[in-house]
Amino acid sequence: MFLRKFALILMLPLSACLDVEADIKIGEDEVITADTTMVLGRQLFDMLQLVGPQAEGLCPADAERVETPDSVSCKSSDTSTIDEAIAEAETAKAEDPFLGEMELVRLDDERLKLSVPLDFENIEGRPAELTPDNPMFAMMASGLEGSEIVVRLHGLEIESSNGAISEDGTTVELVIPTVEVLQPSGTLPKTFEAVVKYRDCGFLGC
Repeated sequence: MFLRKFALILMLPLSACLDVEADIKIGEDEVITADTTMVLGRQLFDMLQLVGPQAEGLCPADAERVETPDSVSCKSSDTSTIDEAIAEAETAKAEDPFLGEMELVRLDDERLKLSVPLDFENIEGRPAELTPDNPMFAMMASGLEGSEIVVRLHGLEIESSNGAISEDGTTVELVIPTVEVLQPSGTLPKTFEAVVKYRDCGFLGC
């Protein structure tokens, strides 16, 4: 499901261009659909083939893949129920310290609350040599300039969020410059927060 894929993206030891665009829809039937397109630099994609699980997580075997000499584009779709997503979030929190503050909970029969950490300074496993005085660090940061991780969350109504809510109130967008994962500037909030109303049960309830 998307939560695990999103976490994987944020914790990659990035060394080349990475653009991500994800649209996540929470349906009235409690089914979550996530359509994700990732464009990886050729160097990064080839490197990931050597580490197995990371490559599979970013570009599954059943993904729609377009390869060029410079990049690889992977488009995939995932579905799960709300209950499955909540269970996955709890598992991810237990397994990874960076995700310890992540939250996905029902507020009632109509609304979900989502909170995802963006405190990249505290990502576990960041190589100790990745410091500003390392020439390789500057090269990696330069290679990521202009790349973005764009996440859009869709529902019946976005009741509140610290992301950019659309004019019709049904979508919230989070844009993260990919270089922020490697070189945090302190301009992002510590967490991405959203309360999403995914259906209207009316006076009689659901």
